[in-house]
Amino acid sequence: MDYDQTTVPESYDAGREISDDKKREFIARFAQTIGTDAVDKIIDLGCGTGRFSGALADIFDANVLGVEPSSKMIERARAKHNDVRLRFHDAPGEALPVDDSSVDMIFMSMVLHHLAAPQKVALECWRALRSGGHVCIRNTVSDEVRSYPYLDVFPSIQAIIKRQLISRERLNGMFEELGFRVLAGETIWHEIAPNGHAFAEKIALRADSFVAQLPDREFEAGVEALRERALTAPEAVGLRVDLIVYELE
Repeated sequence: MDYDQTTVPESYDAGREISDDKKREFIARFAQTIGTDAVDKIIDLGCGTGRFSGALADIFDANVLGVEPSSKMIERARAKHNDVRLRFHDAPGEALPVDDSSVDMIFMSMVLHHLAAPQKVALECWRALRSGGHVCIRNTVSDEVRSYPYLDVFPSIQAIIKRQLISRERLNGMFEELGFRVLAGETIWHEIAPNGHAFAEKIALRADSFVAQLPDREFEAGVEALRERALTAPEAVGLRVDLIVYELE
């Protein structure tokens, strides 16, 4: 999806809001696996508006280059951050703006389903990382499609998700073929919203890339259905997300 041709950049931060504590919790999980001492240069690949970039810089005490193909998203990232450790560059994941073997870690959050050529992006990670470097991925995989909490109100969205998500097996295979090993992997339940009402209003912003692809009539009807369901849905809403660490041997 070309975000610059949509209204997603304007609504993204509100529609995909994650608390600062939760962002740091995700990054801390990766830090516990790979340590922080040997990490000085990080690429936040598909950084969007830079919502994880600051936490990466803080927890790893590292310099972070946010890379994102959408110029509108990059503009918002630059406007939000003035930390000298953070830089942002509009570029595709298939052509990272760094030298060979110059990066210690590459982080991707909810990026895989946006990639037209994921194998080429994996190859770029291999090129950019030093030996012993790490790729840290936070993403839903196709194995967990059924955990998406709006499948019943958007009839065509499951087909969209299945078409764009990658399986855990294929993802591991892509990196292992390039000389990476799976250092860690876990599937966690991630809270999207504290209750049904908050979830419906987030989805109404149309910042979810799968929802943004729906026909207007289906989108509007689905949002109304979510709002109606929210009247009797006080519990938190979430989905299952994979956290995976690859190490370049």
